[in-house]
Amino acid sequence: MSRADTLHITVAPGHDALRSLLALAWPDLVAASRGLEGGRGGIRELPGGLILRRCRRGGALGAWLGDRHLSPRRAMEEMTVSERLLRDGVGVAEVVGVRAEKHGLAWRLDVVTRKIEDATPLRDLLPRAPVAAVARAVRRMHDAGLRHADLNLQNILVTRAGDVRIIDLAGSRVLRPLPESARLDNLARLYRSLVKQRLPHSAFSLGRFLAVYAGRDRAAIRRIVAAARRRMLRHRLWWAITGRG
Repeated sequence: MSRADTLHITVAPGHDALRSLLALAWPDLVAASRGLEGGRGGIRELPGGLILRRCRRGGALGAWLGDRHLSPRRAMEEMTVSERLLRDGVGVAEVVGVRAEKHGLAWRLDVVTRKIEDATPLRDLLPRAPVAAVARAVRRMHDAGLRHADLNLQNILVTRAGDVRIIDLAGSRVLRPLPESARLDNLARLYRSLVKQRLPHSAFSLGRFLAVYAGRDRAAIRRIVAAARRRMLRHRLWWAITGRG
């Protein structure tokens, strides 16, 4: 099997130098990087204002498969989704490169994004989070058709200037129109992420978030709240069974 069969690299236009680094200087690139906290995968900061993230599976599959994938498709789709959403004016992470290397029967995937300067995860801003700006960003994301695979407090960044950026698009899909069920699932997942922080309700104004996200559509607000409660009931049962939480 040739190297071309076991190593796939794709970079965005204008990043030809990154292609050489991902192909020829991979060990040196990783050695020069700095580990960061957060996300489902190992995250490292590279020289030149770039972020490297190893794609790992979440949920039950994550415990069994870790960072192993059947093909490079997941990372390539993340790059495509990023390009599409940025063209539509949605504040998401800009994917500039993808590296997929085959090990035995499985692939290990790495995604390179442009660093979002002066940005802090929403989780670390509580209870002083810009709730209205976050609600508008999530609504804009949904209106553009993005069903985020893991919308949580860690994957929403807020810059010092108050701009909101949504990151980690692995496994996300663009569906137009986006079904209401996908919107409800995303919002329920975000609510679950908030509950897991064990913060007082005053730390994040859910009412303010829903009012900005749904506007005057009170029926939509009721559906969102009901979906969030159903998800929390399921997860609390799971946490009770497994001892997690």
